[in-house]
Amino acid sequence: MVREPSIFNMKAIDDVVRHVGDFIYQHCDKANVEIEAKFGIFIDKYTQQRFSLPACTETILTYEMERNTRFESNMPLEQHRHFNKMFNDLVSKSNASDHKGERIRYKHTRETDRFYAIQGTRNKWRVTTDQQTGAIVPNGIVEKVRVADLNVFSPKSPLDYRISINIEIPREKPTSEPVYERNKDRLSYKHGGFTFDLTQVKGAKDREPDVRHELELEVIDPTELAREKTKLERKEPSQYQAIIETMMNNIRLLSRKALKL
Repeated sequence: MVREPSIFNMKAIDDVVRHVGDFIYQHCDKANVEIEAKFGIFIDKYTQQRFSLPACTETILTYEMERNTRFESNMPLEQHRHFNKMFNDLVSKSNASDHKGERIRYKHTRETDRFYAIQGTRNKWRVTTDQQTGAIVPNGIVEKVRVADLNVFSPKSPLDYRISINIEIPREKPTSEPVYERNKDRLSYKHGGFTFDLTQVKGAKDREPDVRHELELEVIDPTELAREKTKLERKEPSQYQAIIETMMNNIRLLSRKALKL
């Protein structure tokens, strides 16, 4: 006999997944929206150690808690190498002749970001060029505007995560001189509507000589979420919740599969 999922014959949606879904729901239909998750740890501003709470499981931080922490998205080189091997192994498996699922697409890019101060605003315009050709990459000139963050502390995992909503407004190339520059060596893996970016970032030698190692997940096509949101509002069958659940599966598994350093 197949058991029903509950006495109500329905499944309860995970509270964190529901909260993330509601958070993204507010923003996914904005023009030029970017939806991403960054991995790292929350640092207690007073102890300078990893933040802790009297909680055993994944917890969304309140605004009051956030004021006492900072999010550090940098990770040790050893962690970066661990993820690099993990992703490369997944690429190999997905390209095997007997693989029946979606294949993982892989891309290696080396780019330079140059940032320009714009009079009358605190934001900066970013111009991204290919290091090999010097050409501006497609959609490579934007003004990135921060909209909202959702911070999730994950005490049973080596890494916490932050889900961010940004707007990337297309701009024309500035005529002024850049105020800052950084170089990115990025490995990108695409699967299931998401991009997984493993990046080594190096700033200008005189200002930021050390290399940063970052891992991010980004929704490839936010307009898909916007379309599914519209279906929900019309009370039509929608894949909105399924997309959010897939996103959270990816985030949680990456957080848990990180090295325990």
